[in-house]
Amino acid sequence: MGKHKKRTIEEKKQIVKEFKEGATISYLGKKYGITGCGTVSRWNSEFDKGILEKDNRGRKKEEIEDIDILKKSYALLMEIRSRQPK
Repeated sequence: MGKHKKRTIEEKKQIVKEFKEGATISYLGKKYGITGCGTVSRWNSEFDKGILEKDNRGRKKEEIEDIDILKKSYALLMEIRSRQPK
């Protein structure tokens, strides 16, 4: 078995776009050299959920959770600040 090809977000979006326009998974697999039968389906699902652009490879789960907590805290702080009179 060879290494998996790392695809850019733009490549994944293009493949998902073609899939949504009616291209079959087997056609896309042959065209782009995708060996995993569930890869295109997973990308499509992630695109629909809005998480296709997240790339968590190499990060530990705790780091991801910490970053998510910080992002939510910052968003809440900005919301509170925007409600305060100037």
